[in-house]
Amino acid sequence: MDVNHATPVQPVGPGGGHGGGAGPGGKKKEEHHEEQAKNGHPDPAINVSGLLSMEGLSPEAQHAIERMAAEIEPLRRQLAHAQEELKEALANEFRDAVVPALNRRGFMVELEKLIHRLGHIEARPALILVHLANGDVIRRTHGLAVLDQALRLTCDMLGADRHQAMVMGSLGGNDFALVVLEDGMDGARRKAAELESALGAIHMPVGVSLEARTGVALLEPGMTAEAAVSAADRNLR
Repeated sequence: MDVNHATPVQPVGPGGGHGGGAGPGGKKKEEHHEEQAKNGHPDPAINVSGLLSMEGLSPEAQHAIERMAAEIEPLRRQLAHAQEELKEALANEFRDAVVPALNRRGFMVELEKLIHRLGHIEARPALILVHLANGDVIRRTHGLAVLDQALRLTCDMLGADRHQAMVMGSLGGNDFALVVLEDGMDGARRKAAELESALGAIHMPVGVSLEARTGVALLEPGMTAEAAVSAADRNLR
């Protein structure tokens, strides 16, 4: 025997080792630990789907996890429902309650955006304020439902494709506003007169025609939405 040459010690025990050698049993454990290292989790592990592995857990622990999962699922459904309600609420935040258009808040937000972009275009859009002049008379004579119908007819006419409004909405009450791209102030006034005439041609079943008054203001860079509406309101005829 060469005393300078170390003879390898053969592992003993089942599978050729002390339970963790290179034999079949040891190989399985090595593969298992490699799999754990690959996933970055010790037993019990959380797999890529986020579910707890039951391997190595006692029956009591398994039952506890199952109970937790059963409690979490209804909470997930409630959260999904709440998220849908929030999404719907946000969508309705800028919608008018009576007419199918932006409400005052939504219109002002869009008007601010449009004014902010004016520095990038040469044309100057015009804001036209439309007031349903006989709205209060309709309300007193025929009731709220008929006034709501008159407001919807007004909204439908202002939002018609032929008027090519860049943005249109209700300012509340009997007032509407829209932004159009016309040839300066003269073009904007012609468009306003056209809108008054179109509304006057609408006859309601109760025997009432719509009467409108309009005001016009050109939009300028740096102007606020409130200032634009105020300018159009001062111009109301």
